[in-house]
Amino acid sequence: MKILSWNARGLGNPSAFRHLRLLVQQQSPHVLFLMETKLGANSITRLRQSLHYPNGLESPRVGLSGGLMLLWSEDVDVNLLNFGPTFFDCYMVFKGCPSFHFTGFYGAPDVANRSTSWTLFKRFGDVAPLQPWLAIGDFNEILSNNDKFGGALRPESQMEAFRTTLDKCSLHEVPYIGDHYTWIKNRRALDTIKERLDWCFINNHWESFFHSSTVEHLDYYHSDHRAIVASFSFGPTADNTARSKSRFRFEKLWLGDPESAEIISQNRLDSLSIDPIPLVITNPDSCAKNRNHGISTSMGK
Repeated sequence: MKILSWNARGLGNPSAFRHLRLLVQQQSPHVLFLMETKLGANSITRLRQSLHYPNGLESPRVGLSGGLMLLWSEDVDVNLLNFGPTFFDCYMVFKGCPSFHFTGFYGAPDVANRSTSWTLFKRFGDVAPLQPWLAIGDFNEILSNNDKFGGALRPESQMEAFRTTLDKCSLHEVPYIGDHYTWIKNRRALDTIKERLDWCFINNHWESFFHSSTVEHLDYYHSDHRAIVASFSFGPTADNTARSKSRFRFEKLWLGDPESAEIISQNRLDSLSIDPIPLVITNPDSCAKNRNHGISTSMGK
């Protein structure tokens, strides 16, 4: 199963459309999410027919910029929840698979409007907090300055707002293959700037239903953004309890729980004779493992 996301930077001229058709022919995505189409209203019929997609939604350009499209094949069902100039939010079902929450998102290009983007995005996280969720698109932001090459460093507060939004929504990135950077400016100049602006995120419920989730960073196809494609299969991971992105968090209410106090104390006592550096690293994991075991046992009573 494939979902392809691309900031096309305009599809009004024949050359741009030829690149889009080539991209679809090469990847055969079940779902196609396009941003910055710069197309007016009622353009979707021509694209659907030319690209052989029976279903689609459009959010026309505002002025001469923007424009979104969401196209999907006949073996996909979409139940639209909401849409706007920068997003499609819906429930999606691939044939033979469970329903999941899908968000195609285009983050505000202007930094001044970025906080409004994050406020909007956090509302999507409240739609179905217990359902698997995949969010994909051009978020127009990086997680750290490691996602940037050339130009001035990004202010930490700006990136922290993005990270905080993802934490609030319990989202983490999907592992990718291909070039790290998905956007380029001044490609042939000495002052080239590259950034990773296009992302695919999943929540902690995703891996209970789907596996083999990967993202591939493709070519630019005449845009300044690479197309990215998310691939996944239906079925749980081999061990849903061992997720590399999951993080153990200490809850204050455990301080009043005698069982929690005993677990922490025992882990500390068991490690008194051990080198303190590994102790600092492994003790939270050990506490988490014992705590989760205690919760599972008590729920089974």
